[in-house]
Amino acid sequence: MAGKLFPIKILIGLTLILLFPSAVLAQQVAVLLSDTEQAYLRPVSAFSNEIGAEVRIYNLQGDIHRDPQLMDRLLASRPGLIFALGAKAAYAAKLWTQQHQEIPVIFAMVFNWQKYNLINGQDNMAGIASEVAPGIQFLNLSMLVPTARRIGIIYSPEHSKEIVVQAREAAAMLNLELREHQISSPEEFKSAYRQLSGQVDSFWLLNDPFTYTVGNMDWMKDRCIKDRLVCVGQGSNLAEIGMMLSVLPDIDNIGTQAASMARNIMQRGQLPKDIRVMEPLGTRILLNQRTAERIGVPLSAQALGMATEVVE
Repeated sequence: MAGKLFPIKILIGLTLILLFPSAVLAQQVAVLLSDTEQAYLRPVSAFSNEIGAEVRIYNLQGDIHRDPQLMDRLLASRPGLIFALGAKAAYAAKLWTQQHQEIPVIFAMVFNWQKYNLINGQDNMAGIASEVAPGIQFLNLSMLVPTARRIGIIYSPEHSKEIVVQAREAAAMLNLELREHQISSPEEFKSAYRQLSGQVDSFWLLNDPFTYTVGNMDWMKDRCIKDRLVCVGQGSNLAEIGMMLSVLPDIDNIGTQAASMARNIMQRGQLPKDIRVMEPLGTRILLNQRTAERIGVPLSAQALGMATEVVE
């Protein structure tokens, strides 16, 4: 109504938002953990330091059914946002907010997030992928090992169809050739490797539950060395156990990136459905120098300088 004065409370509120944008984050933020994992400590710490709001931590302790009252306690606190780390936490956050989609959820550290259908059917879900984009992985492989031009991929369409589509596009851009083999169970992995190994000079290992098993990876590290093939994966333990190369997100950036996304949602009104799943910021490259020597790959000083960590 023309000429009508704003109530003093509204004026004060508008002034606070304009002068101190973080004031709008006065509401509480919930951090939901899948388990008590050391890997979550740094992202949670970075998120808490950056978000500018009270943070309460809830822990599933490895089982979504372990504490039946945990969901009620979390929802009763009326969080302005949930930051879920790990697959179980992400799944629980989606399940718990099905009837509370006014609560935005950001998930992170979920390997092969596509298989959990986290963003399907709910508009309040957004996340950070736990895998570095195929193009970045292939680019690092090409820079470190220019002779690697034919890349083998073993995967299950049930779990990795989307990322393989991305891989084909990235390989075409980099003039690389992909040789693919589909499997429908973990037991088919070794046979698939044997069929591909004579056709390729490298293997790209996906975080696919049918390929990425302890038994398969332990067997694979020995075969890659025996067959003198460059094997690149997305888990830090792969380079540590003996494969040549791991390309993975920089875990220290995950919490900071999630906090930035949270502020955009809570302060600026950005919708999770418009964000969906972002690529992780920052890349770590772990290079196993001893394996490179054993399979006959020469590493220049420049190549060693590219590595975030050299495993000897």
